[in-house]
Amino acid sequence: MPHRIWDGDYVVYNPVSGNTHILDIVSGELLAALFDGERDASQLHTHIARFLDVPDDALVATRVDRVLEVLDDLGLVERAAC
Repeated sequence: MPHRIWDGDYVVYNPVSGNTHILDIVSGELLAALFDGERDASQLHTHIARFLDVPDDALVATRVDRVLEVLDDLGLVERAAC
């Protein structure tokens, strides 16, 4: 998915919908981690905790899961069938 980083914001173009989205740095980092192959939720929680230099705890997991829901709602990611 085409994207650019400007002053800490990620600008992402979705060719399927034709929409352009401006994401904060954490949402952009999460999207980049997904594109780099991190697919497991616990890997994503750990990645973002390390990125933010905070404990990998339930609060991080809850917030990362919420960002994933928003990215899904925007059509930028799709949940994999389990």
